[in-house]
Amino acid sequence: MLSMAGPQILQGTYRFEYVPVAHIPLVQVPTLKLRLLSMQAPSTKKAKKTRTGTMTSTLRCFKVLELLAEEPFELSVSDIAERLSMPRASAHRLCATLVEGGFVEPVPASKRYRLTPKSLWVGSGYLRHSAIYRAAFFPMQTLAKQIPGTAQLGILSEDKVLFIHSVGYPESAFDAFADVGLKRALHATASGKLFLADMPLDEVERLMSHGVERYTERTTVSFARIKEELIQIAAKGYAVNDEELLPGYLVLAAPVFDSSGSTVAAISITMLADHTYQENEAPHSALLCEAARKTSIQLGYHPLSGIQHWKRSASAMQ
Repeated sequence: MLSMAGPQILQGTYRFEYVPVAHIPLVQVPTLKLRLLSMQAPSTKKAKKTRTGTMTSTLRCFKVLELLAEEPFELSVSDIAERLSMPRASAHRLCATLVEGGFVEPVPASKRYRLTPKSLWVGSGYLRHSAIYRAAFFPMQTLAKQIPGTAQLGILSEDKVLFIHSVGYPESAFDAFADVGLKRALHATASGKLFLADMPLDEVERLMSHGVERYTERTTVSFARIKEELIQIAAKGYAVNDEELLPGYLVLAAPVFDSSGSTVAAISITMLADHTYQENEAPHSALLCEAARKTSIQLGYHPLSGIQHWKRSASAMQ
């Protein structure tokens, strides 16, 4: 068997020389490959380490944005460093990165930072793309005109209620409402209890065992008590928060279902807690449930499946 070696130049022409394969040192080929792999290994590890460091810095930037999204909404570099348990120099670099990106800006005449309108634009992308928000918009407008209070739309986010819409009118003579973007605990809100009612009991027990906060003397903080409330919710079709989060305020909430019958949102109404609650609960809850029903239908839900869904929940919890 012959193999063609490289060309040789003879007087301006090319001549190929054939030599036996046995004369070619084949053993050097795998040795060369091993040598190349060993040379590449350090650079691969270095690249992986660089990517890990970049990802850590990116996640820390997100943490800074989360801090500035909560009260007091303005923080100094020292505040950020303390809350994230990092050196002040590292916190300063994160702030500088976010300022360069346009998501954070320094507060004039202070050493604090705050979010910019660009942060709102990015976050509101979720709302502009939300089928739940679009489906609930007009039913909530109608509902808010029929009640002596305000109407809110909440979804489940990171084991809390996240309010994504709020409607109120001056003629209601009521000044309490949930800011868009506000997060509240599940166990102390009417909307939150609806999400708990849609969860397996072992998940509810897990959430209630993590040291839930008692906001008022009426706040439910035990699993046994919340289980009783969930049975009542399944039977009535809506939830009640009677001064459990804030003294002086009564909240009713009804579930919004998707096409599968899962609770994907909650529409709530916030009113002043007074002696007329018992006599007004029926008409107010009827208006509330109708708004939630219309929203659910817009999301592809069939009402009959909702009745069966809540009956299954009640029987499962008893």
